[in-house]
Amino acid sequence: MMRVKKYLKVALLATIGVAVVADVAAGGYMFNYAFSKNGYATQASGHLQKNDRWLLNQKQDIWEQTSKDNLKLKARYLPAKGTTDKTVVVVHGYGSASKFMGSSVKMFHEAGYNVLVPDNRSFGMSQGKYSGYGWKDRKDMNNWIKMINQKIGSKSQIGLYGVSMGASTVMYTLGEKPKNVKFAVEDCGYSTISGELDYQLKEMFGLPSFPIVPTASLFADALAGYNFYQASTQNTLKKSKVPLYVIHGSKDTFVPTKNAYQNYDYAKGPKKLWIVKGAAHAGSMKVAGDKYKVNVLDFAKKYFDN
Repeated sequence: MMRVKKYLKVALLATIGVAVVADVAAGGYMFNYAFSKNGYATQASGHLQKNDRWLLNQKQDIWEQTSKDNLKLKARYLPAKGTTDKTVVVVHGYGSASKFMGSSVKMFHEAGYNVLVPDNRSFGMSQGKYSGYGWKDRKDMNNWIKMINQKIGSKSQIGLYGVSMGASTVMYTLGEKPKNVKFAVEDCGYSTISGELDYQLKEMFGLPSFPIVPTASLFADALAGYNFYQASTQNTLKKSKVPLYVIHGSKDTFVPTKNAYQNYDYAKGPKKLWIVKGAAHAGSMKVAGDKYKVNVLDFAKKYFDN
């Protein structure tokens, strides 16, 4: 009997050991796949379109900041054709970069605004080994906003616009109460990083989120320098009264449309919700066409002081 108990104890410990090793391996793989500069973000990178080439041919300055963790971060600044105190910050999504935001930049630039287009950490011209998923980037965004205010002065007026991860970056930044921000537009952003990772793990790999995602968070904390479980628009939007326009495609299967309803509900200031019928992830501008430009620019005009 004692031998049987001893055998069962050893077998149980061995099983637990194998499970722990498997979990650490799976969590580490997921972290590198989703967060590393050479992971899925590289595979998701797009190709230059007509408006992207337009962007690269425009007169622009390259702004630079050094983050608290000593990364050189860069952004493209396109001054308006006429003098204005109004600047829109356009923030790219996961696997993208400033150079791929030509359509959004052109929309605001042709409306007469200055446009600043940052490359979030680990993307485009900016340094970094790991994606900040908007949460780590919120501090960097706040620094870009401070730079705009310093260069333009006390009369500076700022709008924030982001797509996908960029939209979440915008919503997380609002929790920092950035100065002189008059409005924000978020197109297909997720509410929580953990929720998005849970969803993607199930959709892409058919795996349960527990315990892989919690283990991946330990890697993120140790290597990327942040706890992604802290990232939640529920917590950041309640600190903001900035008018928010929530846009999302009805057929978004990458960031589920339910995120739009959550983000709209969390917003405490003036807000507007638009679910674009038939649009997939980050496809609302293409599907809605001119109506998208009209709606977004009308929202900007409403909250920018004349």
